[in-house]
Amino acid sequence: MEQEADEILWIQCLQGDKNAFKGLYKRFYVLLLNYGSKLTSDRELVEDTIQNLFVKLIQNHKQLSPTRYVKGYMLLSFRNKLYDTLKYQMKSTGIGQFEESFLIEPLASDLFPEEDEEEINTRKLLQVYHALSSRQQEIIYLYYVCNLKHEAIAEALHINAQSSKNLLFRSISKLRELFFSLSFPR
Repeated sequence: MEQEADEILWIQCLQGDKNAFKGLYKRFYVLLLNYGSKLTSDRELVEDTIQNLFVKLIQNHKQLSPTRYVKGYMLLSFRNKLYDTLKYQMKSTGIGQFEESFLIEPLASDLFPEEDEEEINTRKLLQVYHALSSRQQEIIYLYYVCNLKHEAIAEALHINAQSSKNLLFRSISKLRELFFSLSFPR
């Protein structure tokens, strides 16, 4: 249902409907802001990139293609634009090669009550989560936090849906393996 509403909104954007772009902006701003905050700690850059993405979409609406997975398309477009900006900044400031990193803040205190064993397991889970590759962290975030379906994740990560499923399975398996192999003081 949500996907169909997004698709209708997208079709209206392709026709140049300014109100549809406004609706798209309202619909995806928070998602893009949160996603961008996981990719870089520079909030101002994330906000500017979101603005620039929508300006580009409005200016180039005639060249855009229809899509069933608007959320995935928006995440992919935003991610590419953000990475392009980061790469440009790295080159212009003389800093070495850009390395992707997917950041996640510890949400443990908000998610679990303060019980000793749960606190220990939460710290342990966060520790092993950070041991995953940035790609593994990203797919877990997109699937479990953003509640994206594999088709939308596939579009966002520029992979096919089966690869999304495989990556998520491997990521969860690795997370589980690390979690149960890590000994933590009690």
